[in-house]
Amino acid sequence: MREFFVYLITKEVAHSYYGKENKLFQLFFEEQRSKGIYKTILQKQVSYITSLLSVSQLEEHFWSYLSETYEWRLEGETYSLSCRNSTVHVELTDRYLHLYSIGNFEAETIIFEALRHYESYFLAMDYGERKYGWLSPFKLNMVYAT
Repeated sequence: MREFFVYLITKEVAHSYYGKENKLFQLFFEEQRSKGIYKTILQKQVSYITSLLSVSQLEEHFWSYLSETYEWRLEGETYSLSCRNSTVHVELTDRYLHLYSIGNFEAETIIFEALRHYESYFLAMDYGERKYGWLSPFKLNMVYAT
């Protein structure tokens, strides 16, 4: 089983930390495992660099993007997508998406693709495997003053 937390990073932070995603990952990783006042401080930092998600807009996007082609359903408060050899469960919050994936990568790839069409600055993190990356890599427009 794979587990991902997916955050929408603000555009400014995403552009500032492009190529330095390891620093963002370390912040989120520490926030997940810390306690007490240290956790409170890290939560404020995470809140500052992330954008709130509209759960209702995300739900609407997923339904329109997935429901006609895939087996997308709501089970309690968790959504799930099943493919031939994989299943992904998605929990939506206003801060992040929490994904559990079982089997091959097909179902989670479909969810990631749907998120790419929703917004460009999603950062996915697998804390257990210490893996992370942008769902939709973007180009930086470099402007040099002379």
